[in-house]
Amino acid sequence: MTTERNSYGLFDAPVRSAEKERTTLTEADIERQLDAGAFFMDPKEAIESGFIDPDNEPDTVIVDVRREDV
Repeated sequence: MTTERNSYGLFDAPVRSAEKERTTLTEADIERQLDAGAFFMDPKEAIESGFIDPDNEPDTVIVDVRREDV
């Protein structure tokens, strides 16, 4: 994640890049993460559960799933 410095006063904060990082996972990678306790949730459900703030988009990545049998 690239950040730029705000220079507007004492309470400067990093500026997040709007660009999303791309990563590739295999089906086995996803299965390992699920076995370790990860879970999937759509954005609306995550907001209602309090996991993300609707006014502040969290750092995210775009995930490409690579099939291992190809």
